[in-house]
Amino acid sequence: MTSAFSPQWFTTPEGRSIYALESSERLVEHQQMGARYMVHVLAVKTYPDRLHIAGLLQAVEAGSLVPLTQEEYQERVSNIERLERLGPGPE
Repeated sequence: MTSAFSPQWFTTPEGRSIYALESSERLVEHQQMGARYMVHVLAVKTYPDRLHIAGLLQAVEAGSLVPLTQEEYQERVSNIERLERLGPGPE
């Protein structure tokens, strides 16, 4: 039996990293570093990738990461994207 997936959005308590688990196979992180930011896209393909996702979801359940609504996520991404971007665009 497979479980249905629903997207999830969460952040670190200080808001320096904002995550979107868009599907069971794709995680996007916007990471603020000073006055700049980077975007990391993880295409989940390996067991260690799945363990990373599982660890993040456990951190949300434990309260170490803060869950967000989709609207809160989009607002925070909009704010962080006002900064200078480091690195290439997302895939």
